[in-house]
Amino acid sequence: MINLHNHTRYSDGDFTIEQIVNAAERGGLSHIAITDHFETSKVHSLRSVQFEEYIREIRSAAKHHPDVEVLAGVEIDTDPSRCNLEELPIDMLNELDIVLFEYVDGEGSTLEELEPILSDIRPLRGIAHMDIERIYFNIEPDKVANRFQDFDMFVEINSSLPYRRYGIPFYELASNYFKAFKDQVRISVGADTHHSLTDVVSLERPYHFVHEMGLINDLLFSDK
Repeated sequence: MINLHNHTRYSDGDFTIEQIVNAAERGGLSHIAITDHFETSKVHSLRSVQFEEYIREIRSAAKHHPDVEVLAGVEIDTDPSRCNLEELPIDMLNELDIVLFEYVDGEGSTLEELEPILSDIRPLRGIAHMDIERIYFNIEPDKVANRFQDFDMFVEINSSLPYRRYGIPFYELASNYFKAFKDQVRISVGADTHHSLTDVVSLERPYHFVHEMGLINDLLFSDK
């Protein structure tokens, strides 16, 4: 089981990296990613001057918890009014294992607008907590799958309460799209942890969806 979206005190989370990783190991996760907000004015966020310290702390936590693979990542706000996308330190980002992008094709930048950045980023690249059914309501699921595949982006199944409409998670509302992702688009699971360590491992509902949609082999790291 993987959880590739978690925030710590380096941005707007309540917990340390050590606390998040410890919760993941105790809960039996195979992979945990630390993905603090990076260089955005939206919330308190990780800054470039803290980056090396951030990486060291993540790598240290990985050594102390060998039963879970700990990934270093960040979450990028694609709204250019809050994040200077043109000035992102690509060399720093390339030290990471994973980079999440939020508000893609919605309230932020389109994938086409992000392409110059994406072409230079080597880590795994994913789209966080997207309301797929709302954003692409007039586009066939197969075409949406091709779009994510063309840009080599994985798509997150996010379990956090804010990412719901009518009380239903965004990913469940987009079930027809996720069916089209099978064998086409890689998938991740993320809790978007901020204020509860229980969230780190409370992944029953998203994993039920993964199995229901037949996407278990499309999950990142499912081949390891």
